[in-house]
Amino acid sequence: MSIARADDALDKQVHAAMSGPVQAGVWFGAPGASIYELDSSQPIPTASVIKAAILVELFAAHAGHLDDALGTDAVMADDGHAAMTPFSASKREEIRAALTGASVRTVGAIMMGSHKASNAVYNAAANLAIASLGGPVELTKKIGARDPRFASIVVGRYMLAARTPNDNVATPASLAAVLASIATAKIPKVDAATVAAMTRVMLQSKDGLGVRYHKDGNLENDPLVVVKTGFYLRDGKPPLIYVVGAVLPTKPTGTRDAETLRLDKMTDAVVALLSAAAKR
Repeated sequence: MSIARADDALDKQVHAAMSGPVQAGVWFGAPGASIYELDSSQPIPTASVIKAAILVELFAAHAGHLDDALGTDAVMADDGHAAMTPFSASKREEIRAALTGASVRTVGAIMMGSHKASNAVYNAAANLAIASLGGPVELTKKIGARDPRFASIVVGRYMLAARTPNDNVATPASLAAVLASIATAKIPKVDAATVAAMTRVMLQSKDGLGVRYHKDGNLENDPLVVVKTGFYLRDGKPPLIYVVGAVLPTKPTGTRDAETLRLDKMTDAVVALLSAAAKR
């Protein structure tokens, strides 16, 4: 693991927390001004945190019409569509019941986890968003064209589809750039009202640092990964952005559940260290 920019004391704490076999990636700081980075320019599997970048393109494409139907009912009706093939027949029926005629705003809220739904519907909502934006290849182009800072974000597959030969990957720095653009309402070619709508469909909580908007993700097949991302909006201070990813570079020696729990605790510990550093 190499350091791009770091506070020495914080760096020692992060390395202590990231013990054992792990590929780590961290970006932490204010928009355009990192406080700490660890391998932030190295791509990692994104799991569900890539949905923040998908949300930007989804809402940008439907600005001013977020309460209109997304218009992907034909995709849901096609069992052979790549957006639907990851799901069993019974799950496809559940998805159709939940998402037929759903608005852009509702699809966004479900895929970001703020509108509660089953895991199948949650991931299908993201798949409908991807399909509506032209599929993984076209969506990747749109994300990269939006802002050069987003260029390393790759939508390689639909959610729950096979991770080979193409996975969803991004650098921690590029994920942080997406979050910073939402937090500051400065997304190229997107009006402030549409960006505000994006924040409203993100999961929110509040703690000593302020109001936190966040998206986490994990993958329980190889390579195992846990990623924690979010930003804080703080009164009178710049937003605070964090991206913490942990990837198991080899097959787990123990059970997958145990290794996933280890990565989860590890990323939580690093997020806590970053939060404590921000309070100093």
